Amino acid sequence: METKFLVSLMFLQAIINGVNLLRPPDQHGSKCSKNGDLNSNVLLKSRDVALDELYKSFRLPFTGAQRSNNGGIWAHALCPPKEKMEECRECVKDTIDFLKKDCPKQKEGATWSIFPHLYCMVRYADHPNQGNLAEWAWVQFNAPPPAGPGNATAGELEKAWNNLANIIMEKATRVKNVERYWYGSLLYGPHPQNFYGTMHCAPNISDVICKKCLSDGIKQLNECCCKSRKQSGRTFSVNCAVWYSHAKITPDTLLTISAP
Repeated sequence: METKFLVSLMFLQAIINGVNLLRPPDQHGSKCSKNGDLNSNVLLKSRDVALDELYKSFRLPFTGAQRSNNGGIWAHALCPPKEKMEECRECVKDTIDFLKKDCPKQKEGATWSIFPHLYCMVRYADHPNQGNLAEWAWVQFNAPPPAGPGNATAGELEKAWNNLANIIMEKATRVKNVERYWYGSLLYGPHPQNFYGTMHCAPNISDVICKKCLSDGIKQLNECCCKSRKQSGRTFSVNCAVWYSHAKITPDTLLTISAP
């Protein structure tokens, strides 16, 4: 009876803190290196220890990013810095399980998990510069059309996204702290509706790489999502995250601008 009470209390506390420990992510995607496997049980154990340390190491001040290494394996986690640290930790914990399952032995791997208002990434590699996953490890997620209640055309959506994306990218690439995260919204369409966007770069890359990654992400969302009037589109690489949505995904302090 006492054990059942403690479990119920923990579950209630998780709800109060905004963390649902039992809910799996809405979507997840993984990319695994084709450059060979970790060819010893020692390296596999080091990989697992490095990944587990990510979950344990999140602490204040929370910046959304964390790194660890063990026995020649380097690991990295990334969440939006404006989210609660507890929610990020739980997202990272779930994502580690997916990553171990999807990339059981490969030298490099990365997994992204998506919740309605939160995403996180976990990656690992057998060398400190984390390999070449940045060149091809993109994943995309989207919600079906139509794009919001205003019946905006694909062209109107694409124009609105490009306008908003350029503003956010300029802000995000000017951020000089470890967060490298920005967001914005605008009104667009024949019956004006709110449209939201966020962009996020990993803290350990250069400004040039950050800007190129965001530019590539903007183009991908145009092709995959705006042209077919998707309600939301998200694209992620190991270097950056780019996301638009007709549902609110940004902090309450956000200022809304008007589309040109």
